[in-house]
Amino acid sequence: MDRGLVSEVVIRTPDQRLRVFVSSTLEELAEERRAVSRAISALRLVPVMFELGARPHPPQEVYQAYLAQSDVFIGLYWQRYGWIGPGMKISGLEEEFNLSREMPRLLYVKAPAVGREPRLAELLERIREEATASYRAFGTATELARLVRDDLALLLSERFAATRPAAQRPSPTGARGPRPLPLSVTSLIGRERDIDEVARLTERPDVRLVTLTGPGGVGKTRLAVAVGERLADRFDAGTVFVPLAAVTEPGLVLDGIGRAVGADLAATGSPLQALAETFGDGAWLLILDNLEQVVQVAGDLGELLTHCPGVAILATSRTVLGLAAEREYPVPSLPQPADPGTVPLAELESSPAVALFVDRARAVRPGFALTEDNAPAVVQICRRLEGLPLAIELAAARIRLLDPAELLIRLSASLDALGTGAVGPARAAAHPPGHGGVEREPAGGRRAVTAGGGGGV
Repeated sequence: MDRGLVSEVVIRTPDQRLRVFVSSTLEELAEERRAVSRAISALRLVPVMFELGARPHPPQEVYQAYLAQSDVFIGLYWQRYGWIGPGMKISGLEEEFNLSREMPRLLYVKAPAVGREPRLAELLERIREEATASYRAFGTATELARLVRDDLALLLSERFAATRPAAQRPSPTGARGPRPLPLSVTSLIGRERDIDEVARLTERPDVRLVTLTGPGGVGKTRLAVAVGERLADRFDAGTVFVPLAAVTEPGLVLDGIGRAVGADLAATGSPLQALAETFGDGAWLLILDNLEQVVQVAGDLGELLTHCPGVAILATSRTVLGLAAEREYPVPSLPQPADPGTVPLAELESSPAVALFVDRARAVRPGFALTEDNAPAVVQICRRLEGLPLAIELAAARIRLLDPAELLIRLSASLDALGTGAVGPARAAAHPPGHGGVEREPAGGRRAVTAGGGGGV
């Protein structure tokens, strides 16, 4: 064995974890300090806080000693400049910042701050001018905890990657970490009430599982993502999107969740154990998209919720899962627009189905507008498609080549006139090629509507 190599290796006892020093005024940011402490502990790191206990030493010596033994510096600032000790010209807050110059710094400034003291404003201005560290703004303790957790995880990942030889570094595609929510390139129209209702239901402490049900193409995925975005501050440990359309074996669902959250599945005996260790007591929201083909996983999900008290699940499925803790939210189609002859044009254009059609039509024909002449055809198209958002989007995409009246004639002859069109990233992630996009049971003798990899609508 190469003893020269051994001498360079630092073997720590398990209690010696990375120490994170938290600097701020104490009273005005007490709630924020507690939130940051929890965020640091959630990453299995050690928060170093001045108020952790009484010490038989002057305050200045205490924070100087604490800082000297820490590995990362976190600075929190709001309105107060802080205490200036005997014989000192600057506050302990500013001295802590100065002494941290050799450490990685994460700085956070609370806003608004209408009563910020001049000397703190000067310190923040100096930080900006020196450009040795950047800082992020926050408004609530919950938001701050999420920022700290994410920034610390990224900082540690970057430091670890920087110590590895370039040839051994994994490619960016192999990076681990929670999968972010899909980005939507189009606006979500006509779902404000649904977002409010589902968000209120999901954030209730007595509700752990909400299932959005409805036919394909009704907008379950987009609604779930919008709710996830709305509740980002409520679930400060993370909101993770898990696409399951391609998963056909119920036994693989927990593995898919593990990969989405960045759990170390190889280090534990089971996916459930790996997820329990990853989630801990943190407040997580899991968006499980397209569960209808693996509803037998309900028992595993029930166990997951039992082991992880801070986890909530927002699922999309064409059918309920059947768990006692489940709350179903049937996602409705968009309301049918009124008869053009009975309401003003402006009111008609505000109808969700018509507004969606016009918005998507403008994306392919920028000059398109709802007029007295084309309104009857647009309304009939929306009614014929029974308010299904995906079907309306596919129809609107044909406005590039067809006027509404011409499109209505073709739809009257065959719904296959819609084809499949383009879909946004959220839907593309949720529905891989070959997965049916819009499906309805025949109603009133009418044929079912389907849009998939090779079919039409």
